[in-house]
Amino acid sequence: MRRTSGELFAEVAAAGEDLETVARGLLARLAELTGLSSTYLAETQLKEDEQRILFSHNSSQLFHVPEGVTLPWSEAVCRFVVEGGPNYSKNVPKAFPKSSVARLLDIRTFVSYPVFTSDGKFFGTLCGASRGEVEIEREILDLMRECAYLLGQRVRPGPTIDKRRGS
Repeated sequence: MRRTSGELFAEVAAAGEDLETVARGLLARLAELTGLSSTYLAETQLKEDEQRILFSHNSSQLFHVPEGVTLPWSEAVCRFVVEGGPNYSKNVPKAFPKSSVARLLDIRTFVSYPVFTSDGKFFGTLCGASRGEVEIEREILDLMRECAYLLGQRVRPGPTIDKRRGS
């Protein structure tokens, strides 16, 4: 029997209530469930054209998305997804030919779901990527989408988030 996003979320939230603790636990579990080399939560600054990797889980030395890296939002695969592209692709070069970030990182499989705060503001994206082709079941993709929603409910203005947002 598959677990629901609520059950998965409750499991990782047992370790702590803050966004970082919950995000790290979810990223690790999502990496296991999807088979992706890297899963990460990114915060987006639209006005600054920046996407910053807040937390990541990497299960491969061949493909690694480090925390703290800032990428241009205008070139990110996530941007193309948020603007109407597919949430999941096993052929990123074909699905997102305009993404220089995808070309630079040689991404083949990509999953992304937008993260909105509890007041409906766009925060960023929950993503996963690999250089190889990775088949992901629809149920797991749905679980990841639901986790993006639940993570957004955990985003709280605070010193770290306010500082990054320039508040």
